[in-house]
Amino acid sequence: MRPSVACVLLLPLVTSLLSACGDSGDGEEAYREAAEQAVRDAVLTLEDLPDGWTHSETGAATYADLALTGECAQLNRRGAGFPGEVATVDSEPLTGPSAEELVNTVSAFNDTQAAEAAVRLAQELVLQCTVQVEEALNSAIRVAAADRNVSELIGEIEASVETASFPTFGDETVAYQLRADFSALLVNFEVTGKILIVREGALTGVLIYAVLGDLDQDEEENLAAVLAGKLAKAEEALPG
Repeated sequence: MRPSVACVLLLPLVTSLLSACGDSGDGEEAYREAAEQAVRDAVLTLEDLPDGWTHSETGAATYADLALTGECAQLNRRGAGFPGEVATVDSEPLTGPSAEELVNTVSAFNDTQAAEAAVRLAQELVLQCTVQVEEALNSAIRVAAADRNVSELIGEIEASVETASFPTFGDETVAYQLRADFSALLVNFEVTGKILIVREGALTGVLIYAVLGDLDQDEEENLAAVLAGKLAKAEEALPG
């Protein structure tokens, strides 16, 4: 109540200040509404992907179990709750024609500076929380195996997460390589994947993508390009 009272008291002396006080809240609300629409517009959907992609039958359960703890818990929602975040939306987990698994999150921030800071924070947390992220990858594989009733066949899993090079999309792109080696019925398997963070202005998109076997570099870059394009279009609609 105090800002409104202050504006009323100053009205006889500074009429324009009243207008400014009233517009401040309206401007914040308008930006929040635009941000909520922007994240909905920018997140990847089935319609954005090539033929052969479908809704995932196991992805939701797999990603639900990736619960990091302590300071690392900030990574669980991939942008939501970071300083300056005003709107976040998650995609549905999706499965590709070669059993690729994909999930995507888009967040909108108060301004470009807040989004830049969020990317820096995410980088710091991934490096700080590498062990927990590796354990989460281990857990994801076991969840997928249990869903297929083959968990008893999975032996020891060696998982790793490390920074990776990747073409720049949007204003900036950060990439991390995921890898897990394990055996089942005396056969060795490898799961590979990427965590991509793409920023366009005040919007960030996080893409987690994994497949049994080798990654398809062209597909990776195509997915990142589609996400970056949607982020750019949505960011243009945000109030300046």
